[in-house]
Amino acid sequence: MRRTIVVVALLMTAGGARAAAAQPRATPPARRAAASPSSDASAGRQIFDAQCAWCHGNEGDGGTGPNLHGRLRHATTLASIVDIVTSGIPGTDMPSFRSPLTERSIRQTAAYVQSLSRASARPSRGNVEHGTALYEQNGCASCHVIDGRGGILGPELTSIGSRRGAAHLREAIVRPAASHPPGYLVVRAAPASGPEVRGIRVNEDVFWIHIRDASGAVHTLQKSDLKSLDREIDASLMPSYASRLNDPDLDDLVAYLSTLRGTR
Repeated sequence: MRRTIVVVALLMTAGGARAAAAQPRATPPARRAAASPSSDASAGRQIFDAQCAWCHGNEGDGGTGPNLHGRLRHATTLASIVDIVTSGIPGTDMPSFRSPLTERSIRQTAAYVQSLSRASARPSRGNVEHGTALYEQNGCASCHVIDGRGGILGPELTSIGSRRGAAHLREAIVRPAASHPPGYLVVRAAPASGPEVRGIRVNEDVFWIHIRDASGAVHTLQKSDLKSLDREIDASLMPSYASRLNDPDLDDLVAYLSTLRGTR
């Protein structure tokens, strides 16, 4: 009798082992996440639309922030995109999202951005060659530097295409006062004696202010000698080209500026 019980127990154990082997094994959470990058990108798109589209455009086409289609200047791998979303990029407008987003949300957002970067950059609707000619014909180089050549009154444009989208570039040409970059504050100083000075503030402390006027000359003024000092927050020394260029010309000029990515 005892021998019969042992045999039955062995048969039951073998049958249970075969049944367990027939059951599919559950994939660990980490492996499930790694096996479905498309689901991360899909979830990341929703986060991108809520947090990132303000600067980068609804489809990543660019705005205040750069166009994210095609090769990215600051990121080449998923890990590097995660690092940028987490920590931001010092010296640029890209902030850290460590606080509003969780680690999972950051990874999902990075997966979506990586999917955008793998897509071909969308062709510009303008003519780059004609835009290059327009840049020269309109004297833009007298105020802006590209690849070490040009004036210094306005912002350097060597890599402007990697930092700003087409919509923002067009706005800056048509309405420069509405989109001028930080660091280019217009000030107006009226000395107790002598002509008024208006230009870009180069430097300022408690006692002195340095102003670069439209000709490029820098004026060093002692504040105690000024009748007034006005900071024109919404002003720009750059003129509007809304009436100087027609829509096709604006498209061409923006197309040229969009090619300036600091790689030449």
